[in-house]
Amino acid sequence: MASSSRSTGKRLPISCQACRTRKIRCSRDGRPCQTCIRRGLGAEDCVYLGQPRLLTEQSSPADQTVQNELIARIRNLEGLLQKQVSSQASTPVAGATSPQAPSASGSFSEPDLDPWGSPMLGNVGTLQTSPSGHVRYVPIASQWESVVSKGPAAECLRSSEADIADDDDLQIPLARNGIVSHAELLALLPPSRYCDSLKEVYFRVFSPVFHILHDLTFEAEYQQFYHDPISVSKSWLALLFAILAIAVSALDDDDTLLSDLGRERTVSRNIKVLSARYRSAALRCLAADSVMTRHSINSLQALILISYARLHRSLPFWTLLGFTHHVAISMGCHIDPERFLLGPIEREERRRAWTGLAMLYTIQNTSFGSLDQQMISQDVKMPIDVDDVELLTGSGIPTNDLTSSPSAARPTQMTYLLLSSRLYKISTRISENIFTSPHSRFSTPQLESELFAVREICDARYSSGDALPTHHQANLNILHSQIHQLFLLLLRPRLARFLQGEITPETCASRAKCMASAKASLGVFQNMLESPQFASYKWYTSGLGSFHAFHAAVVLAVGLLNPESPTEFEESKEILAKALDLFASLSVRSVFCSKAVPVVRQIIDVASTQYAQIQQQQQQQQQAAVTQGQLQQTQPQMFSTLPPSMSSVTIPDTYVHSHSQSHSPVPTVSSSASDPTMHSSFGVHLHPQNWLGPTSVPWDTLGASVGQYGFESDVM
Repeated sequence: MASSSRSTGKRLPISCQACRTRKIRCSRDGRPCQTCIRRGLGAEDCVYLGQPRLLTEQSSPADQTVQNELIARIRNLEGLLQKQVSSQASTPVAGATSPQAPSASGSFSEPDLDPWGSPMLGNVGTLQTSPSGHVRYVPIASQWESVVSKGPAAECLRSSEADIADDDDLQIPLARNGIVSHAELLALLPPSRYCDSLKEVYFRVFSPVFHILHDLTFEAEYQQFYHDPISVSKSWLALLFAILAIAVSALDDDDTLLSDLGRERTVSRNIKVLSARYRSAALRCLAADSVMTRHSINSLQALILISYARLHRSLPFWTLLGFTHHVAISMGCHIDPERFLLGPIEREERRRAWTGLAMLYTIQNTSFGSLDQQMISQDVKMPIDVDDVELLTGSGIPTNDLTSSPSAARPTQMTYLLLSSRLYKISTRISENIFTSPHSRFSTPQLESELFAVREICDARYSSGDALPTHHQANLNILHSQIHQLFLLLLRPRLARFLQGEITPETCASRAKCMASAKASLGVFQNMLESPQFASYKWYTSGLGSFHAFHAAVVLAVGLLNPESPTEFEESKEILAKALDLFASLSVRSVFCSKAVPVVRQIIDVASTQYAQIQQQQQQQQQAAVTQGQLQQTQPQMFSTLPPSMSSVTIPDTYVHSHSQSHSPVPTVSSSASDPTMHSSFGVHLHPQNWLGPTSVPWDTLGASVGQYGFESDVM
C-alpha cells in the first residue's frame, strides 16, 4: 500500500517533453516555450505532461478562421484540379501527341502554359531571403503567418531561419563534421595566380558552352574576393571551387600549371586528381553552408556545375542531380521568375540554372533508359537570348526566340545553350521513336525535319560576315557533331532494314544519309583536334567528341562491309584510318580513346580482309564467265551435248554464302578460321541503346565480337 501511495503521489514534470528529452533548460512560459521556438519546434512538439491545461486548448475564433480558410483553399484546389481534368479530356488525341513543329522562320515555339494554370498566376508563393543571403521558396499553402499571426506559432514560423544545431542530422550526406571556418576553406584554394588563370580558362572555354552564370556579376564578386577573401559567402566559395574543377580539364598537356599543382606522372592523372580535389572542396563549402537546409543561387549554381563536371568525367551523378533538382524547387526555380519581384539579372540566373539542370537531367534520364521527362517539366521560360552586358544595361529585348532576338544576326553568349537544349529535347523524342515504335508519338520524317530546322538555325546564326571568335566556332562544331549523332540514332532502324536485305528507296536513302553523317561527324572531330585554335577543347575531343566520333566510325565500318562501289570503300577506309590516328593521339589523355583504338583497328583489318575476298570472288566469277563464253564460241557443239548440270561453271557453296542465306545486300565471304572476320554478335552491339552516351558503349563484348564466324547484319 505504501508503494501504491508513493506511486500516486509522484510529482509530474513541469518542463515540456521536448526539453526533457534533450535534457536542456525549459523556459516553461507557454506552448511552445521559448526554448522550443529557438530550436524551430512548434506547439505540437512542445507537450507538458504535468499541465493538462496546455494539452487541450480551447477553440478560439482565430482557430475557426484558420479552419474556414483551409476549407476554402481545399475547395479552390479541387476546382482547379477539376478544370485540369476537363481540359485534358476535351483535348483531341492528335493535338496531344503532336510535337512542337518548327515555324516558318525555322525556330520552335516553346510550350505555352496550360489554360487551366492561368488562375494560379496570382496564387504563387513568395521568396524569403534571410540576412545571410539564403533564399527559400514558401508556397502559398504554407504561408500560415497571415492566418495565425496572433497565435503562439507565429514566432515559431518567424524563427524558422534561425541557426541550426551543429548535430543536425539533415546534413547527411553532405555532413559538416563540425564547424568549418572560412580560413580552413580558403586554405584549400590554389595560389592566387593559379586561381586567376583557371578562372580565365573557365570563362573563355566553358562558360560559352554551359552559360548558367552571369559572367559580369561573378567577375565583380571575384574582385571583391580578391581584395577581401573573408567577405564572400561559403556558397560562393563552393561555386569558385566548382569552376576550378571544370577549368583544369581544358589545360594543355604541357601547361606548367598541371605539374605545379599536381604530383602525378601523367597528364590524365593530374587532371583527374585536381578535378576531384576541387569538387570535394566545393562540397565541403556547401556542407559548411548547411546546403541541406538553406540555399542560395550560388549554392545551386555550384551543385549544377559539380554535376556538369562529373558528367564530363563520365562519373555517376544521378543522386547528386536529384538533390540539386530539389534544391532548385526549394528555391522556387521551378516557377518562372517573372512572378516574383526580381531584377533582370536574378531572373535570368534562375532561368539559366533551371535550363542547365533540365539538360543534365535529360542526359542522365536518357542514359538510364527512361523516357519520362515530366519530373523536370515546369512553366519556366527559356533564358533570354542576349549577352550578359545587355542584361546589365537593359538594352536586350526580353525574348527567347532564336530568330527574333535583338542579336539574331549573330550568336550571343546564350545561343549555344538554347540550341543545345532544343537538341536534347529532340533526342528524347528520338529515343521514344526508336524504343517504342510503332507506338511512338513521333514519326521519323517529323524528327528528321526538326533536326534539319535546328541545323539551319545554327548555320544562320553562326554564319555572320565577320570572323567569329574561337569559342563560337567551337560551339558550332559541337552543335554539328551533336546533330550528326542524333541523325545516326534516328536512322538506325532503317539502316538495319537495309542491311537485312530490304532494298527500297527509303532504306537506300537512309544508308546514304548515315554514311554522310558519319563522315561529317569524323570531319568535325578531326577539325576540333587538329586546329591549333581549338587546343583548349581537348576536354571535349577526349570525352563526348570521342564518343560521337567512335559511333560514326562504327557506322562507317558497317558501310565499309557493304560498299556501293570501290571508290566508296577506299574513301571510307581512308577516313577510318585517319580516325584511328586521332583516337591514338588522345589515348594517353582519354580512357575512352584508349578503348576505341584496338576496336577501330580491328574493324579496319576485318573490313579490308573481307572486301579483298569479295573482290577476289567477283574477279573469279567474271573470269569464269569469260572463259565459259569463249568456250561456247569456240566449241558450241560440245556444250550442246553436255548435261544441264554441267553447262555452267559454279563456285562451291563452302566459299560463298548467297544473298538469300546471309540476308545481306552484299554477299559475305566465309573465310577460314585463321582469317580475321566479324563475329556474328557484332551487329547486336549496334543497337541504339548502346549509343545513347559514352557510358553505354559495351566495351567488354564489343572487342570480342571480332571472331571467326563472319558478320551477320540481320541481328543489328
